[in-house]
Amino acid sequence: MSSEAQFVVIDGIHDARNLIYATWLRCYEANSLQSKNVPRDVFFAEHHGVIDRIFARNPEIKLAVLPDDPSVVLGWAVTEPNTVHFVYVKPTFRKYGIAKALLSHVRRPFMYTHHTYILRELNRHVADSTFNPYRA
Repeated sequence: MSSEAQFVVIDGIHDARNLIYATWLRCYEANSLQSKNVPRDVFFAEHHGVIDRIFARNPEIKLAVLPDDPSVVLGWAVTEPNTVHFVYVKPTFRKYGIAKALLSHVRRPFMYTHHTYILRELNRHVADSTFNPYRA
């Protein structure tokens, strides 16, 4: 992907939920200290329930897609007012401003409910925000 690559951010659609569940669970299981001591089957079952409860509150879902083919999802974000639950960008498309664009509607400071190892690298982007897993 060249630096001229384009994407657009659109409101999420119900059809995207399966993609979101799958990537959220896999990414959080692989990149979170919280999941490291939890048996894999327990983590997936229990954390699926956490995501279910977040979706039951009707969060805002944003998708980064290709402008000429919105079925190609490059990344997504699940948020509520002043709360970021999770942001995911496919590894190939990272460092192109997609995550920043997905969160452009969220006012700072915000709370975030899922802390991953990637956030250590991006600490300056969440420095004014608060980790609060209980908002999930």
